[in-house]
Amino acid sequence: MPDFADRLALALGLPFVGCVEKIMANKQQKLMQNSFQQAQNLDIVFEVDPEMVNHAPCLLVDDMVDSRWTFTVVSALLRNAGCPAVFPLALAQNTPRVG
Repeated sequence: MPDFADRLALALGLPFVGCVEKIMANKQQKLMQNSFQQAQNLDIVFEVDPEMVNHAPCLLVDDMVDSRWTFTVVSALLRNAGCPAVFPLALAQNTPRVG
């Protein structure tokens, strides 16, 4: 995703800042049984480098979304690091769970 996000930022005339890092492996969100498990599954998975955060609104790009909890958690980390607004953009949504 960083390469795509970098090219998208260039095409939109926006700065690319790779300040979010996944620091721990976790299970896929679609394997979680409910919203509580999805949120817990992302606990301490991502880290934001506050030194790299632009103190301006940002576009947060992800390739696919399941629960959207990743957007929620990473957006909160960005806001805590000084980003005033986060606009999430997903390229695709995974197929909804059946059953």
